Amino acid sequence: MGLGPPIRFSKVAYLHSVRLLDIRGRIETNILSPKTDYAAYLVFKLVRTSCGLEYANSIIRFVNYESDTETEKQANTVKLATSPKLRGDGWMEVELGYFNSKEDSDGPVEARLMEIKRLDDKSGLIVEGIEFRPK
Repeated sequence: MGLGPPIRFSKVAYLHSVRLLDIRGRIETNILSPKTDYAAYLVFKLVRTSCGLEYANSIIRFVNYESDTETEKQANTVKLATSPKLRGDGWMEVELGYFNSKEDSDGPVEARLMEIKRLDDKSGLIVEGIEFRPK
């Protein structure tokens, strides 16, 4: 059971040829059920000629309590080309990470997908959004 549609960008994002990748999605904790485990999923497609997207790093953080620098050190590796699951709507999804909506937490939770260390070309990623749902 999801929380409705993914948090979508105003337009579908198409990665055409970049060296750095940094995609972020946020949700306010006050709309989540307290004391519940949630996961964040990147909802996307890869075009046939995609490149440089074999893997990236993912981070989940409570924005008001954890800095970018702290969480970058604890990033998980996500394999975009080999580990996604096909959804019923034709898009693919890959889990970026999970968190617990603590009873006293406030402010947003951020899910982030990034590849900022390997500076080779990256292209062929179409992003619909990031979806947060109970695990």
